[in-house]
Amino acid sequence: MRPIVICLMLTVIVVLGLGCRRTTAAQPQPKHLSLANGIRIVVLHVPASKSVSIFTYVPMGLASDGPGQAQWSHLVEHLVVRATVPFGSQQANAETLPDHMRLDFYGTTDNWEEGLSHHARWLQGTEFTEENFIAEKAHVNAECDQLAHNLATYKFAIAAWAQGYRFGRAHAGIKADVDRAALSDIQRYRDERLAVLDRTVVCVVGGLDPRAVLSVVTQRLGSITAEAQAPGPVEAPGGSREMTWDLDARHLVLTWPIPDISANDYPALMVAGQWLTAQLFADEGLKSLAGTALAGADLAVPEGDFFYVSAPLRPMASSDAVRRRFDEHLRSLRSDDMSLSGTPQIGRQLADSLTRMADPAELKALAPPGISPAMIEANLGLQYAMQEYRYGSHRAALAQKLATITAAQVRQAAQKWLAPDKAAVCVLRPSQDVRSVAE
Repeated sequence: MRPIVICLMLTVIVVLGLGCRRTTAAQPQPKHLSLANGIRIVVLHVPASKSVSIFTYVPMGLASDGPGQAQWSHLVEHLVVRATVPFGSQQANAETLPDHMRLDFYGTTDNWEEGLSHHARWLQGTEFTEENFIAEKAHVNAECDQLAHNLATYKFAIAAWAQGYRFGRAHAGIKADVDRAALSDIQRYRDERLAVLDRTVVCVVGGLDPRAVLSVVTQRLGSITAEAQAPGPVEAPGGSREMTWDLDARHLVLTWPIPDISANDYPALMVAGQWLTAQLFADEGLKSLAGTALAGADLAVPEGDFFYVSAPLRPMASSDAVRRRFDEHLRSLRSDDMSLSGTPQIGRQLADSLTRMADPAELKALAPPGISPAMIEANLGLQYAMQEYRYGSHRAALAQKLATITAAQVRQAAQKWLAPDKAAVCVLRPSQDVRSVAE
């Protein structure tokens, strides 16, 4: 669904939050609880706030959809929220990313328990209706067209990449797979994959006493049961490939297999992703060829973890020309002649984001007009809960390694894992049918 506060504010809060480095009494102090059924709870108390946001993270994402089921997770997301909240409501929202789905409720200290009841029903599994099924198919595919038009095909490119890398497909039916799905298919898909309880994180952020929240959450969510399981690995063919898809857009994705979060090189690769994204963002030559390029170490599929570099291509731009720009910055990252002097600072900033919250009062003072306190609080919770979902019990150890990272460690990890001969290249182009319609 179209994010209500997330797209704009996440970037704003990241930038502002990294500049807020002193600890104050006003900083939300996270409270953690694991329920008997496996659900992990995080509560962030913002004193004097009247707002409350609730986020649920589940491991159902675009990079793990089955063969010929591209975007089925996205359709499930729409239908789950629509099962309890009417279309157009400003209180509920959701988003499906490559590695997870996030379900949101935005409310107040007066109606937060109503929001919690929505989350409980979303996890328990409410029946989908034919009317909503037809409507949300259209909404899902309209979102694809809108993001393709705006050079924002990042998550759909990973969905297509996964169809090729994991299943060897030469074409990804990003919209067609949604169109051909039957209601019974999607209902069953939700039941089989959505509520993997021991990998579910629920975050409550706002002006509520944490003890009261934990008591109510335990009562409302602690009795939920589910038999869903995350999909297991397949014998992925991997490799480079040129693919078509049914979006009127082109996209380039480079991937490298990397070790998992417990490995010593993983923190250095996290920093490498942040450094590389900054270099790509500042590359004026690249901007004439592609939309904003992103890099990171957070691409996870059932078969393992990957480092990626990804960018939507502008009309008439050559994928080879964009690849050359990528390669230039990757060579700098691996080069013994490059100082990489900013990487220790990036490591400390990432460590901070894993271990503590920014002061909402400072962020509110720095926020531009039109950014409400409720939006800032919600995004603080969103960021923290996403880190909890992705890194969980590894957070403290990962933060410790990030805080002491050196430029040499980043360079050595890049040389070891991001070598040119280890890269898989995926070029996505519109199918002939899509090109004909566009013309």
